[in-house]
Amino acid sequence: MTRAVITASGLLTLALLLNACGSDGDDSGSSSGATSNDITGSVMEWKVDVDGTVAKAGTVNFTITNDGTIGHEFLVVKTDIAPGEIPVDGNTFPEDASGIEVIDEIGEFAKGTTEPLTVTLEPGSYQLVCNLPGHYGNGMFVGFEVVG
Repeated sequence: MTRAVITASGLLTLALLLNACGSDGDDSGSSSGATSNDITGSVMEWKVDVDGTVAKAGTVNFTITNDGTIGHEFLVVKTDIAPGEIPVDGNTFPEDASGIEVIDEIGEFAKGTTEPLTVTLEPGSYQLVCNLPGHYGNGMFVGFEVVG
C-alpha cells in the first residue's frame, strides 16, 4: 500500500470511531432521553439540566444540585403545555392556573447545595422548572415525560 492509501484508511477509521463515540443527537449538552426513575440534575442561571427526561410511572427520585450563583427552586409540573410556553403573569406563572398541576417542589435552596425530591408520577407530560421571579421566562425549564 502507498503512504497516501494508508493515511486515508487511518483517517477514515478515526472518523468512524469518533462518530460511534459521538453525540446522541442532542447537541444541547443536557437532558438525555434515557428512561430512569432516579434522576440527577442541576439548576443554574438560566437552565434546568437533568440526566434523563423519561421515567416510568410510579416513584421517581430527583436529586438536584444548585450549581447557580443564587437561590433556585425545582418544581415538577404536570401539563400538556409545551416546555417554556406556560403563560407568565408578571415574572412567574400562576401555579394554580388551568392546565397546570404542581405535583411537588424543592423550595428555594441555596447555591452549592443538593436536595432530594421523591414523587409519585402518573403517565403524562411534565415540565421541571424554577418559577422564582424571572427564572422560568429566562429558560429554567425542561420537558419531562412519564410513560406507563
